[in-house]
Amino acid sequence: MFIGGLNWETTDESLKAYFSQFGEVTDCIVMRDPNTSRSRGFGFLTFVDPSVVNTVLVKEHQLDGKIIDPKRAIPREEQEKTEKIFVGGIAPEVTEEEFKDYFSQFGHVIDATLMVDRDTGRPRGFGFITFDSSEPVE
Repeated sequence: MFIGGLNWETTDESLKAYFSQFGEVTDCIVMRDPNTSRSRGFGFLTFVDPSVVNTVLVKEHQLDGKIIDPKRAIPREEQEKTEKIFVGGIAPEVTEEEFKDYFSQFGHVIDATLMVDRDTGRPRGFGFITFDSSEPVE
């Protein structure tokens, strides 16, 4: 999983400890700047049981005083063959599930993300859809 929005103070250990409540974590890392060793505000983790990811995705998470943003990580191999599109003009009441369902009519959706203001939590009116091939984009 990709975990965004991390507190600068979050460590590999605290991230792993938090997500271990959902299932056994095999790998966990907070990404750091190579020069300063300061957190870059995101990390990655892997569960022994991949189905745990679905359980994590349906909840809101707070760690070290910040609401964090876990997402399903897309392996580099899949990223190379995927196509991402920008979608603007999205009504504030549209959910990510509705957003994904709508675009599923065009092809297999790997990821659907609606952007929200981190400070207010309000929708920003745009998002991104990632398909498994370029055909749906066309």
